[in-house]
Amino acid sequence: MTGQNLPLAQGTPVTQEQLSEFIKKARLEYRVPAIAVTIMSSDDMLLQEIQGTRVVDKDIPATLDDYFHIGSCSKSVLALIAEKLVEETKISWQTRFFDIYPELKNTARNEYLNITLEDLFLCEAGILPYTSGDEKFPEIDSSAPEPRQVFIEYLVKQPPASKQKRSRFQHLYSNASYTMASSMLERVSGNSYEDLVRKALSDDLGIAIFIGWPNSFSPDQPWGHLIDKKKVQAFPPGHEYKLPYLLTPAGDLSMSPRDYARYTQLHLKGLRGESNYISSDGYNTIHFSHEGFSLGVANGVFGGKKFSAFDGSAGTFFCRSIIVPRSNIAISIMMNAGSGSGTMKAVDRLTIQIVKQHFNWWWKFWL
Repeated sequence: MTGQNLPLAQGTPVTQEQLSEFIKKARLEYRVPAIAVTIMSSDDMLLQEIQGTRVVDKDIPATLDDYFHIGSCSKSVLALIAEKLVEETKISWQTRFFDIYPELKNTARNEYLNITLEDLFLCEAGILPYTSGDEKFPEIDSSAPEPRQVFIEYLVKQPPASKQKRSRFQHLYSNASYTMASSMLERVSGNSYEDLVRKALSDDLGIAIFIGWPNSFSPDQPWGHLIDKKKVQAFPPGHEYKLPYLLTPAGDLSMSPRDYARYTQLHLKGLRGESNYISSDGYNTIHFSHEGFSLGVANGVFGGKKFSAFDGSAGTFFCRSIIVPRSNIAISIMMNAGSGSGTMKAVDRLTIQIVKQHFNWWWKFWL
């Protein structure tokens, strides 16, 4: 155990030794180069540990202060920013997209005319998904001053990607939907997405972020990996695999495990009644105003415990937060590998092991 992995407090039945063993087994069995886990309450970081290397087959240990890509967990950041602007009365969740962008109304399909900010966050706006990696983007002139706006103009001209029922679009997970939501926040605030994120996280909350892959910040940062049956492939700086700029608001942020745990803890605090960056009511709106999939986050009930969660992966990293407000516990997991069935097995196994140990569910043999 290194100094950075020493227990920070006591408040969970999970011991440091057990957490270390859980991580070790998951990392070795599923060949994940590095895994970081934090178990926290609203008051303390109870246990925090990272094991492994920044790059597969290179003996450079990953640290809790390294950057890891958080993928679609970035959607919860966008929701936090949106709720902040709602509380500042600059916008509402029911604001319609074309009330903010009236100049696009005449060329948009009629089916989209009443979609709201909330619809976009719920992925109930009928917008093309751009989730498979196979969808074609429109050709955009490299000299265009606002390429995301050109992309949005294209999106609202396309036939809806999901069906309507009682004049509402059915849920269809859409990364492009968050690009449109972000554009609404940009216009009412007068700031770009990038500036909104930096102000909210870095300036206001003291959480360091980087927009893009960690090794684009520095080649010494963790590299992303793809795991298949034959090998673990590292993605070096300059690799052609990128998250498209047009989809940046949907999931292209990186944080350290230490700061990402602090970020998750803010949500736990808010859901337990403590207003911080936004009001406690605002956190509940984000996490629980809709059943199953709320405003950029998921929720449900497991073992009788109501929880909220966000997962994120842009293919070469994986990130997860599980928040159980009434039990005053949250878990964050970060990995520098994101593709292949082994990655999901590793993160699910870690989640179940920690949850079972914390809640003394040893008898639930089916989990």
